[in-house]
Amino acid sequence: MRVMQIDDFLELTEGSGSDARSYDWARLVKEGRAARTAADGGSWRIGDLAALVEHRYASGALRRFAEEIGESLGSVRRFRWVAGAYDESTRQRFSLSFSHFQAVASLDDSTTWLERAQRGGWSVDRLATTARGANTSPPAPHVAFKASVEAVAKKVSSLNEADDRLLARAVRAGLADAVEELATQVERLSVRLRKAQRRSMSIAR
Repeated sequence: MRVMQIDDFLELTEGSGSDARSYDWARLVKEGRAARTAADGGSWRIGDLAALVEHRYASGALRRFAEEIGESLGSVRRFRWVAGAYDESTRQRFSLSFSHFQAVASLDDSTTWLERAQRGGWSVDRLATTARGANTSPPAPHVAFKASVEAVAKKVSSLNEADDRLLARAVRAGLADAVEELATQVERLSVRLRKAQRRSMSIAR
């Protein structure tokens, strides 16, 4: 496989010389490698450099950049995405790790969550879990009904696979009575569902 020269990736601009282009690429790679050895892993710097690579060079250069600095392409893309989500003032405003910023980068109210994390001394896991929970809308009631029935059906199905001796012990503990009550409730629900279905069909006509 032919190794593609970096000049093949360049988006040429009028008046730009090959020496200047080579220097720019060499400097980007040098700074990227240096960032990887930084105490914080250089995530912000690599993200900013990746944005420059994408701005200056054609498609495919980011993969080459990742290879030359010894980082995976997926990580470089992730660093670039997080870095692009925050301006410099926001980054400097919080004494939090890059992972904290990443945890809420996709949220419109990310700054609010970062403030809470800093005030409370939250871990990355707590920030991610709390923010995700607050931004998750509960399912619609009719969807929740179906999910509840499916959960019960799954549990009953697992009982059908149980060992006979274990079931015998469960009967002595009242399982048979509980199953009869469940069957009664299921029948009542089935009757109501059939009525609701007939009403729905009548309205549709």
